[in-house]
Amino acid sequence: MNKNRLKAVLQSEIDSALGYQETDTTDQRRKSLNAYLREPYGNEREGSSKVVTGEVAEAVDGALPQLMKIFTSSEDVVRFQAKNPQGELGAEQATDYINWVFHTQNKGFEILHTFFKDALLQKVGIIKAFWEEKIDVVKEKYENLSDNELALLLSDETREVVSQETVEQEQIDEAGVTVTSFHNVEIKKKNNVGEIQIENLPPEEFLISKRAKDIQTSPFVAHRRLITRSDLMALGFEEEQVRNLSPFDSLKYTPEKLARYSHGEDPNDTDSLDDSMVEIEVYECYLRVDLDDDGIAQLVRVVYAGNEILSLEETDYVPFHSVCPYPLPHKFYGESLADRAMDIQEIKTTITRQMLDNLYLANAPRMGSVEGMVNLDDLLNVTAGGVVRMKSPNAIVPLTVPPVANQAFPMLEYLDQVQGKRTGISDAMQGLSPDLLQNVTAAAIAASTSAAGGKLELIARIFAETGVSSLFKGILQLVCKYQDKPRIIRMRGKYIEMDPRQWDHQYDVSINVGLGTGDQKQQMSLLQMIMSKQEEIIKGYGPSNPLVSIGQYRETLSKFIEAAGFKDVAKFFREIPPEVDQQLSQPKQPQPDPAVQAIMQQAQAKLQIDRQKAEADIALKREKAMADIQLAREEAAAEMDLKKQEFFAEAQLKGIKVANDMTNNTEIPNV
Repeated sequence: MNKNRLKAVLQSEIDSALGYQETDTTDQRRKSLNAYLREPYGNEREGSSKVVTGEVAEAVDGALPQLMKIFTSSEDVVRFQAKNPQGELGAEQATDYINWVFHTQNKGFEILHTFFKDALLQKVGIIKAFWEEKIDVVKEKYENLSDNELALLLSDETREVVSQETVEQEQIDEAGVTVTSFHNVEIKKKNNVGEIQIENLPPEEFLISKRAKDIQTSPFVAHRRLITRSDLMALGFEEEQVRNLSPFDSLKYTPEKLARYSHGEDPNDTDSLDDSMVEIEVYECYLRVDLDDDGIAQLVRVVYAGNEILSLEETDYVPFHSVCPYPLPHKFYGESLADRAMDIQEIKTTITRQMLDNLYLANAPRMGSVEGMVNLDDLLNVTAGGVVRMKSPNAIVPLTVPPVANQAFPMLEYLDQVQGKRTGISDAMQGLSPDLLQNVTAAAIAASTSAAGGKLELIARIFAETGVSSLFKGILQLVCKYQDKPRIIRMRGKYIEMDPRQWDHQYDVSINVGLGTGDQKQQMSLLQMIMSKQEEIIKGYGPSNPLVSIGQYRETLSKFIEAAGFKDVAKFFREIPPEVDQQLSQPKQPQPDPAVQAIMQQAQAKLQIDRQKAEADIALKREKAMADIQLAREEAAAEMDLKKQEFFAEAQLKGIKVANDMTNNTEIPNV
């Protein structure tokens, strides 16, 4: 597709887009804004009441606090959930970091407030979340630089010399006179600064195809806005290209923008005399088009201004996110809360004006007079205590006006009931005095409040599952794509290093909003019941019981504190690391009773004494037995020696006897 063909496609999509020209949608948004601001209807008559009732403002401003409480009472609006165990740590870090980007780096509360209020008042709220890189220009001055220092300074390509002054100085040393040059320079340094930007778009700045059912599948969406030439060059566009763009200011006079300002407050009635501050109408378009003529459309981002294409690139991300309180199936624009209250306001305005006119006439009735019998100048002078000159006592007759309040007040009360049923914003939701409730049972009030609260909870759920969920997914995708280095931020009272490059941008998303549990008091009551049960279990069975851990008990305390309106739970209770919670959950040996333990110690001491005594007795008996054995052994040895001596003696005697016998029995031979 050539450039001229692309321009034609762009211009055709812009001309036919919803919001570009005045349509029924833009007219309805203008009427809603006028009704919210209580602007006159244009049918007022001189001398009659011109009051405008505020049903639209009451409905919008009544629903907004409830919605803001739902989405901001928790510390984390959105939680990311890993799809596998390995991603749990990354999901927790992503939850903390993305909520920090939304709430701290960008003004999250103000963004949500405008987001929801636009939706309640003007059909849809639009948010744009994008990664913006700007060229930040900083001027620096340096004095008395040497040649080497100057060369080192200018080696940085981001620095550009604005002005330079060289001063030569003579110095005398041992070698003689030398001339040294010093430099005074002014440097302009350009830094590329990139970060997540989240901004609310006015309804008139957002364009979408008539064929669209939602933003992500729309064939064409665009952001048209007025940008100064200076800001365009800061975004990186060439100076010559920007200066050739001609101003076009159709956006200045859209119905919604004009309705936003009262007479005499038009910000468009003056133009800057500085050429760099002249505003250019720029279209940032996201459309699906076949660029390479292969028959398949690609999603492209085109910056278009003054019939010139400033940039063209393929993309995989559409930065817009929307919410609508009453979406219509198969259609992008639904209904706003203001749409459902506008006719009620118009009817009540008419009735109220008639009642006031009736009251005015009743307090100061018209007078009938007989022509020629009354001084008309005196009659028209309504000064208190004044005199009216007349020729006959019956020349002046008051014209009575029947009161209409008895008929009007029941109708006004009926209209209030109708509005409560339509919008969910009733007196019971906003609080009533006890005297107004004396004839109404508590059960009836609770039922009415619950029904009305259900309507708001449904709106909150629609907001959560559409625009808010999409917004946080988009922020995560941008961070994972563009945050190319770790970042240290302060979270939960300590500094933590976050590296989005290690995260998965396809985490599951859960919106942390309080829905389906009734009002704040009901939530706190339920949480108290849960805490009491948890305390009972932990007290009875210890932290290692199979039902409730200390970490779960701390989580309940956190929810209770959040329901009470305190956001920073860390000020009340410290975080419990997972490893500590796991350690506390491990089964432990039961501790014995102190009295029982003392008795056991006494028994053990007595047993020890008895054991020692028995061992002593055994040792004594062993020694006595050994002594007896030794004595017996000695006695046996002595007896054995005695017997041995007796044996030897007896043997000796026998030997002697034998010898003698042999001598006596021997015959002496003859010689």
